[in-house]
Amino acid sequence: MNKLVVGAGIVVVAAAAGFYYANMQAEDAIKQQIETANQSYAEMAATGLMPAISIGYQDVSANILTSSYSVSGIDVSIAGMGQVATIDKVTAVGLKPQGLSDKGSAELTGAKMAQPMLAMLPPEMSTFIEGLALHADYNYEYQPATGELYFSQVTRVNDEFSVAYNFSFAQMQELWAFARNMSEKTPAEQQELSMSDSYMNDVMANLVKGALKSGELVINNNGFIERLVAMGSAQGQMPPFDALQGMALMAVSSDEKLPLALKETLTTFINQPEKLKVTVNFAEPVSFAAVQSGELMTELQTPEQMIEFANLKMVAN
Repeated sequence: MNKLVVGAGIVVVAAAAGFYYANMQAEDAIKQQIETANQSYAEMAATGLMPAISIGYQDVSANILTSSYSVSGIDVSIAGMGQVATIDKVTAVGLKPQGLSDKGSAELTGAKMAQPMLAMLPPEMSTFIEGLALHADYNYEYQPATGELYFSQVTRVNDEFSVAYNFSFAQMQELWAFARNMSEKTPAEQQELSMSDSYMNDVMANLVKGALKSGELVINNNGFIERLVAMGSAQGQMPPFDALQGMALMAVSSDEKLPLALKETLTTFINQPEKLKVTVNFAEPVSFAAVQSGELMTELQTPEQMIEFANLKMVAN
């Protein structure tokens, strides 16, 4: 046999073995993260800070070439109650076991309330909730050269309802450096720091150095709101849909501070709740420090000034 062919074959086998080993190492790191989380939940439960939550799973897979990792067959349990929720799969792309990628995404598929919890509800409500599955998609991208951060999320209930939003931030270098430093620590170190008294203060101290450039919120309803209200009304927990519509319309029409254009858009959506889109696009990034200090509000005294400053747009259906 040609020695070159044999040599190439050895290289391929060695590369495949190395790839397999690296994937196994990544999978073990994710399993360790879950185990550390469960230990932390148990410790907090022992001190009375939270219920005794535990997370289980059926499988963990990793592909270091595509930086893709997934955990499937997830169940969430609480001591004394049993299983409370299940999730078909969580997949992350761009995730590093100990590190922070400048670009990544995550997808949660098929989150449902578990049977033990459903059994505790009234029959009609249990049937309604049993047919619901929650799905979510997250995406982010950080630009090191400019310090800009883009983040988006879409959360869906079946194909009946969704809430989507995306934001564009500026001057996020300090917060990103803080997050990167945190991500490079071991799971145990991360857990210890996140539970410290100073953690949230440190997060906020770095966050206020950033600024908001633009944002968008989109609500899509395909009959879910109507179904939800009908179920709640049948249980005697809320008024019928047309009564709620009437109350919402009255609240909008009687609000003297709400500009006419926004009133008209909200009225359209309330009468026919299908899609509502709200966008803000600032001429200059708005500093979180200015918002926190109240400095910004001294310059914006009326709703019209706020709308013009944010270049706020609202569109229905």
